[in-house]
This record gives sequence, structure tokens and C-alpha cells, in this order.
Amino acid sequence: MKEIIERSTAIREAYHKLEEANHGSRWSIEEDLLALSNDIGNLQRLVMTRQGRYYDETPYKLESKLAENIWWLLELAERLDVDMVTEMEAFLADKEHQLRVEKKNS
Repeated sequence: MKEIIERSTAIREAYHKLEEANHGSRWSIEEDLLALSNDIGNLQRLVMTRQGRYYDETPYKLESKLAENIWWLLELAERLDVDMVTEMEAFLADKEHQLRVEKKNS
């Protein structure tokens, strides 16, 4: 997971350079969140299309849009100084305890 976060951060840094070159500044956290919101809308259409409840109008693939949404969440966490590895471990442990889910030995 740490390698994925590092790679995500490097990609976001490359996008920041494009933003600075084209707009004079990096996107704000709020603009990143807006981009995530837009991608969630695209994901919703792709899921509906997969379920036969919407027509195929988007050039995106469901699988890559799911990954992109995770990427945005990782980037937002990074910009907000949230340690996602620690938070995911705590979240999962809490839910396992709450729902009495046994941990599988890896």
C-alpha cells in the first residue's frame, strides 16, 4: 500500500506541474475534491450501464474509473495529512471487532 501511495503522490505532483504551467497555480484541495466528485458521477453511470440501467455514453472503463477514484482518495488523504495505511488498519480492526469478523491468517 505504501508503494501505491508513493506512486500516486508522484503522479499527482506531475499533474501539479501541469496545473502551474497552464493556470499559474496548483489545484486546491477543494478543486481536487470537485474532481473526485466528477469522477464519482462518471463511476455511477458506468455502474448503471453495467447493470443495464443506463446507456453506454462514456469513454471510460468501470475498472479504471474505480481505480481513479481510489487514487483521488489517496491523494486527498495525503494533502490532508491523513495516514491512510494507519487509518485503514484502525477502521478494519474496529469493524472486525464490531461485527465479530475473524481475521484470516495470511
